[in-house]
Amino acid sequence: MSRLSWLLVALAMLPALGAAARDAAEVRVTHNRVSLLDVLPACPERACSMDLGPAPPPGTSWLVDAAAIRNALASAGEDPKRFGSIEAVRVVSAARTLTPDETDELVRSSIERALPAGVALSGLEAKSRLTLPLLATAGETTLPKLPRRAGAVTTTAMVEIVLDGAPVRKVPIQVRLSVDASAAQVAVPRGQTLTLVIERRSATISTDGVAMRDTEIGEVAPFRVQRTGRVLNAKVMSAGVARVLEVD
Repeated sequence: MSRLSWLLVALAMLPALGAAARDAAEVRVTHNRVSLLDVLPACPERACSMDLGPAPPPGTSWLVDAAAIRNALASAGEDPKRFGSIEAVRVVSAARTLTPDETDELVRSSIERALPAGVALSGLEAKSRLTLPLLATAGETTLPKLPRRAGAVTTTAMVEIVLDGAPVRKVPIQVRLSVDASAAQVAVPRGQTLTLVIERRSATISTDGVAMRDTEIGEVAPFRVQRTGRVLNAKVMSAGVARVLEVD
């Protein structure tokens, strides 16, 4: 058969393929991956966990064709012919749509856990409705660096949404914070003396160093070694200890 003949046959089959896709059985999933068990409940035990790919975005669907199902069976060492006629299955990702108030309630605990000492949450506001996987929860929240001043602060928190322990997306939430005087102080002010920890192969050396600028815990900053006057970059581990990153 010529290439043109094959093309004409393929075009003639398109309406039938479209009808088959529309008539495919439909299943709803609540997790972030689709397994053979989702589309073939009668799968043998050793094949049921075969992964067919990520679930579609919440509220949408995609078609798992019969060939993908047969290939999964074969990859698990099963003979697809044992299962008779295998049909395509449409997978729908179960979803829920939250109002702004419902979103606020979902993420509140996550945001409160992320606040540093001396900072309180006085209000929060999601800007729009949010469509999420049905069983998704709020994961970790990331806050921008807060200004070093006491009083009210309005900023945007980024809340990670997770499903089955894996991140799905990040959601911006406007938050209103109350910063007290203790939180407005820098963790390590310029001129403060810290213990610098220097690791060299199997040896650990400690010495006193003076912060050369205001620094927060977790930041890298220059420190002047009191004994020698040498300047070293170190990561602040706490208000009293900094770990030197590299020494020649």
